[in-house]
Amino acid sequence: MVKQKWQDVYSKNKEKLFIPLIIAVLFLSAYVLLIQVTKPESYQAKLFSVSEKTIRSPQTVVDTKKTAEEKRKASEEIEDVYVFNRETAENQVAFMQSIFDYIDEVRTETASAEKKAKKEADENNAAAPKKITDASKLASFKSKLVGDHAGNITENVSDATFINLLNASQTDLKAIQDQVITEVEETMESRIRETNLNTKKVQARDDIELSQMPSRYKTTAKSLVTNAIIPNETVDAEQTKARKKEAAENVVPEKILQGQVIVQEGQIIDRETYRQLDLLNLINQKMPIKQYAGYAFLILALFLLLYFYTKKRKYPPKKRQQTMLIFTSVYVTTLVFLLVIRFLESANLMNIAFIFPAAFMPIILKILLNERYAFFGVIVVGVTSLFIFESDTTSIMNVLMVAFILLSGLTGVVALKDYSRRIMIFQTGLIVGAMNVIYAILLLAINNSILFSLNALQVIFYAFIGGIGSFMLGLALIPLFETMFGLLTTSRLIELANPNHPLLKKILMKAPGTYHHSMMVANLAESCADEIGANSLLVRVGCFYHDIGKTLRPPFFVENQLHGINPHDRLTPKQSRDIILAHTKDGADILKENHMPQPIIDIARMHHGTTVLKYFYFKEKEANPEILESEFRYSGPKPPTKEIAIINIADSVEAAVRSCEMPTKEKISTIIDGIIRERILDGQFTECDISLKEIEIIRETLKRTLNGIYHQRIQYPDDSKGETK
Repeated sequence: MVKQKWQDVYSKNKEKLFIPLIIAVLFLSAYVLLIQVTKPESYQAKLFSVSEKTIRSPQTVVDTKKTAEEKRKASEEIEDVYVFNRETAENQVAFMQSIFDYIDEVRTETASAEKKAKKEADENNAAAPKKITDASKLASFKSKLVGDHAGNITENVSDATFINLLNASQTDLKAIQDQVITEVEETMESRIRETNLNTKKVQARDDIELSQMPSRYKTTAKSLVTNAIIPNETVDAEQTKARKKEAAENVVPEKILQGQVIVQEGQIIDRETYRQLDLLNLINQKMPIKQYAGYAFLILALFLLLYFYTKKRKYPPKKRQQTMLIFTSVYVTTLVFLLVIRFLESANLMNIAFIFPAAFMPIILKILLNERYAFFGVIVVGVTSLFIFESDTTSIMNVLMVAFILLSGLTGVVALKDYSRRIMIFQTGLIVGAMNVIYAILLLAINNSILFSLNALQVIFYAFIGGIGSFMLGLALIPLFETMFGLLTTSRLIELANPNHPLLKKILMKAPGTYHHSMMVANLAESCADEIGANSLLVRVGCFYHDIGKTLRPPFFVENQLHGINPHDRLTPKQSRDIILAHTKDGADILKENHMPQPIIDIARMHHGTTVLKYFYFKEKEANPEILESEFRYSGPKPPTKEIAIINIADSVEAAVRSCEMPTKEKISTIIDGIIRERILDGQFTECDISLKEIEIIRETLKRTLNGIYHQRIQYPDDSKGETK
């Protein structure tokens, strides 16, 4: 009753309540634990009071305020770096040249148009045509201007200037062009910044004023030149920043050295002295803000790593949330153990840290999640312990303790193989305890400690107890975690494997062929799971229920068809497709209605992945060549776990071999090779962590098992009946 109530609350509120709760518990628990690290001695010093004792710096720290001030001064002394851009000058000269080219084009077009109009008037004895207006010529000229420069020059240069150029004689226009181009080219060759831009423009206008150009065109030329001259030397922000940064980095940091006298006994604590004491955290037992922030970011970093790693696994949202909840809950439990050990250390229990159950979190994660999360858990515990056991006086032992925790955790992950039986978990605990003893001796030797002493024996004893304790705690708490999160336990799987289960009876009564097929697939898949170290019990039970969706329409599946009657003969390929493809969804719905565990539901829904229903696809393609293959694929998703991948292969192999007439060793091998090759090429195993080596083991296991089932029998004559044995 309590279990169901907990699971109902979890199902309804996990998104709104549990994920924020995970974050809150994780941060609060880690904070309570990590801030207990040894603090420096504090003094009740007050500003402008007389120091009652000589205060020295307990450590070497950088005086950030003074250092920052020196860096700022050094950076400000560096002037901006300017870069001369020769292309700017070339572009401006080219643009001025293009303006005069456009003037020539308009003048030529105007003369040609007027000449043509006059000729037509003479031929028709008409009145002489009007000359093309300045406005028309100006419009034609502006239409030829394109780009950003065009907008600038038409805004900054008056229309009268362009009309003067359009109406100038060829000789005058040539003189203006030569003077303008020369002046722009010569001026832009010099370095021009925003600070001296106006000076350069005034010099250019003075040069034009003193030139031999007709005076009536000097204003026009000045206008063009003034617009053409722009800065060609700009601040290089990157180089300037780099030089300022280099100057700042070359500043030697101002430091308060360890042992340095901050204030002598009897001296007045002035503002500078008080600031230094505050910097060293020697006032009012205050821990610096940056240390609080550091712990916050440490925990945040661990949580984000967990989040993105879980997201990368491409789990469904429900599975992802459950995974994160399990991991963080186990982590918080581990933090509690660390806090207890730290408390015992403060009670002067020497070497008690070695009793810490370092393998607890990894083995719990391996059993409840998978091996990858277990290794991730080893790293998380190791990083956390680095701060938990931190001590200024025992820094070497701190390093040894972290090394011991990492080694013990890794050993727990590697040593734990078969965790379907509780006794195997306990036996693994003995192995880890023995290895902990070896690690403790090695670390003591590295630390040059006396191996034959009471202290060393104490370390060895605690290490052994810690190894066994990890697994004893695991045995005690695994059922609690399984109950809290509705996980599929070994006992629950054994219960579901009982042939008297109502759903198995339903399959047997409504679809006996499917029942027999499921039993055969279970045998094959279980053998494969055993060989590659997957959860064989889950595979077997999952196979029992994987085709339960066929009980809704048994005759439409070949194993349930009797007397050669096939109802698909009366249906179109698309109708047949809909019925066949629906059995995965129907099966998942039936299992969900009967409150079956999620892994069993996932097997029923995903065991075909996104494979193609080839028979009906090709049958439909004969009538409709345009039909898409995707329309005849199972909805998936692709198998996300090794267990479902094994069932995916074994299900198809069993059906194919069963439908084969007189299966021989060669035929069986060909069928298995073909199905596996087809699955790999179709990308059916891209979402799970099964390796090619494991697939090869599955291939050989299927061949060996099926050859044992379908071995060729030798016929013996029976004198009385002639029967074959």
